Amino acid sequence: METILRRQEMAEIKLLPVRHHSPACAWQVQRMIETWHPQAVLIEGPDTASPLIPAMIDPATKAPFAVYYSYDDTAGAVSEEKEKYRCYYPFLDYSPELAALRTGSAQGAKVAFIDLPYGDILAASREGKGMRQEGDKSNYNDDYLLSRNAYLQRLCEKTGLRSFDEFWEKYFELEGLMQDSETWFDNLLTYCRQARESTPQEQLKEEGCLAREAYMAGKILDVAREMAGTSPHRILVVTGGFHTPALAQRLGGMDEEKSAAASSAQADLPRKLVSAKDQGVYLMPYSMEAADALNGYASGMPFPGFYQEIWEHVQAEEQEEMPPYTKAVLDMVVTTGKAVRRAEGSASTYDEICACSMAEGLAALRGKPQPGAYELQDAVLSCFVKGEYNLATDEPMRLLRRQMTGRRVGELCQGAGEPPVLQDFRTLCKRYGLQVSSTLENEVTLSVFGKKKHRQMSMFFHRLLFLQAPYARRVKGPNLQTGRDRNLIREIWKYKWNAQVMAALIDASVYGGTVEEAARGLAAEQLKKAVYAREGALLLSQVLEMGLEGQLEQVYGRLQELLISDTDFYSLAEALRLLTMVQQLRRLYDSGLEVQGMIQTCIRRLLGLLPGMARVKEEDMARCMEAIKLLYQVIGRMESGEKIEGGQPDSALLDSYFDALLVMDRDSEIQAGVHGCIHGLLYGGGRESVTQTQQVCRGYLTGTREQQLKTALFFRGLFFGAKDLVFVGEDFLRMLDEFLMQIGEEDFMQLLPELHMAFTYFTPAETDRIAQTAAGFHGRNRRELQEQQAVPEVWYLYGRELEDFALEEMGTAADLKEEVYG
Repeated sequence: METILRRQEMAEIKLLPVRHHSPACAWQVQRMIETWHPQAVLIEGPDTASPLIPAMIDPATKAPFAVYYSYDDTAGAVSEEKEKYRCYYPFLDYSPELAALRTGSAQGAKVAFIDLPYGDILAASREGKGMRQEGDKSNYNDDYLLSRNAYLQRLCEKTGLRSFDEFWEKYFELEGLMQDSETWFDNLLTYCRQARESTPQEQLKEEGCLAREAYMAGKILDVAREMAGTSPHRILVVTGGFHTPALAQRLGGMDEEKSAAASSAQADLPRKLVSAKDQGVYLMPYSMEAADALNGYASGMPFPGFYQEIWEHVQAEEQEEMPPYTKAVLDMVVTTGKAVRRAEGSASTYDEICACSMAEGLAALRGKPQPGAYELQDAVLSCFVKGEYNLATDEPMRLLRRQMTGRRVGELCQGAGEPPVLQDFRTLCKRYGLQVSSTLENEVTLSVFGKKKHRQMSMFFHRLLFLQAPYARRVKGPNLQTGRDRNLIREIWKYKWNAQVMAALIDASVYGGTVEEAARGLAAEQLKKAVYAREGALLLSQVLEMGLEGQLEQVYGRLQELLISDTDFYSLAEALRLLTMVQQLRRLYDSGLEVQGMIQTCIRRLLGLLPGMARVKEEDMARCMEAIKLLYQVIGRMESGEKIEGGQPDSALLDSYFDALLVMDRDSEIQAGVHGCIHGLLYGGGRESVTQTQQVCRGYLTGTREQQLKTALFFRGLFFGAKDLVFVGEDFLRMLDEFLMQIGEEDFMQLLPELHMAFTYFTPAETDRIAQTAAGFHGRNRRELQEQQAVPEVWYLYGRELEDFALEEMGTAADLKEEVYG
């Protein structure tokens, strides 16, 4: 703890270092406020969240919750890419920052956040550093500078502890419940100073730490001047321990003139000012699962469920007969034992007694006053896991981990100021009977084409997916985008609440006040940005699944324009695939949408571009062949009168298609795989005989070495286009067998990957049939191949040893000869 005494007209300032989500820190902060009675409690956190404090301390707001910050870099203040940035500032009941807010407010003190706004922190940080690190999550209060340094590594080595978290629990959590505040905070500050000194100054600048600390110092002095004339005027400042030494140095070394300059915090800040209108801040419910450090959350302590129980025991310590940690360990052991008995039936009451006894013994052996999280884990591992610890026996540890993580989900009070779209989300979940208060995954089966309510639920799930709110995922059911499960009439969804759902809906709130309105608004924006036919076709399929009938006409009209203007062959092919799916399944979705005209437009555009696809790069070969085959299948169904829900037979299209293939075939530099695919389709369409196809094959097999090395690619394309050619007599397989017999080992190894790919188009039964035929060429049968003896390992090792010996002797002889004869 650092105390800074200002002049008589200024305030007395106490700086308290804390670790985020630490019960001991929260308890000591709470005690300090209750005994010292400050007039202001200032807390590390972007000051744009200060207006949310009344909702955060409202009794109806239940932790865990988070402050969600967003910044849209429209002006390029952070980077030239003008990206969107998001971060979370989670609060648990035992977060020292929340304890400071609650206790300070209850004491009548002014409470406020004092850190840089989120956008300015980003602007002050170097790319890839601090809050601009790449990753799925961005956390405001990240402890990694405090928990990853050379000083800590030496400490863990000296104390024989396995990690920073175990070190912290032993020396700060357990000790923190017994020591007085002055001693405990001084010990913590000593550690923080050492961690700070182990961090290079350049890194502090790149992380944005120096800019933030300059700003916080200025905000503290602003409050001190505001309080001038009051008596007593005490200010308590709660910040992450890594920043406390720097703040003490800044504030302790400032005279009155310097403090006036520092209050603006501009002189020290290597940053661009960002616009307030581009920054957003909201409260949102959070979960213990999301707050767990071992689930990817990089800040604070692990095991929130365990430490929540510690906090509750500490708060009720006068009524408790056992010490907090001992009581929590006992509760966790008993709860885990019950869960194991339900799951496996293997844990007994005696095992629970042994685990509790072992946890106590380990604590005594390790010099701890009470057993903690790590003694609990070790005790359950020893007493509940029977035999070797592996995937087959780890059920007790997984159940314990679940208990230590916790399942609680937070709630917000009525005045939290959340966007209307979040309220609509909760209303719809309640209407459909969907859980929003648990992080456990649930499953629901929907008869989307038979029950109106189920169709509405499906539309709701699809709209959330479109808004990138990961609440539900489709496990089975017809999929217009992939074409999977087209024969199913039911959808199976799995859903569960998580913090990212709230974050995504907050982001989507700019598009509308309800989930449906937001989906419509986002669809309209994407439609304006669409420049490729595939984007328009994808949006059409999504709008149909979401049930946004009012958007269909707009998307339909824009897609027609894109089909005419788009010159990308692959984009048009993807659009054709999506449109075909929509046409085939549209009646199931009770839609009068007619896309046959667009399908024909797409076909004609593809036929015009097809001759130019002969010389594709090898990396584009697979999708080119898929596009060519898709075109054949769609035109073939139309030509045969299948109608694709309204299509008319059109033999002219099929003739144009085969004419385009023949033009590609005449290209002397045609890509080998595409060449094989073309001849497979020409054979399949009756435009080429087996003999003609075999003649083209021989051209590769007997050509130059360069052509021979393309043989595998050709056969891959050929089998993709018409794999049944292999079973029309034995000529194809015999040609390939003779070719493989005559090429060298180096060339064979070069061809092998593509040969493997070529034969993946066959089913296991077909592969077995091919193998039998190939074996017959060499006078072998299946039984002989299956019974063939491999070289014994001992023989192989002996042979390799002889070879190494011979090589060594030959090398020695060569050296001797050179020495004798020069």
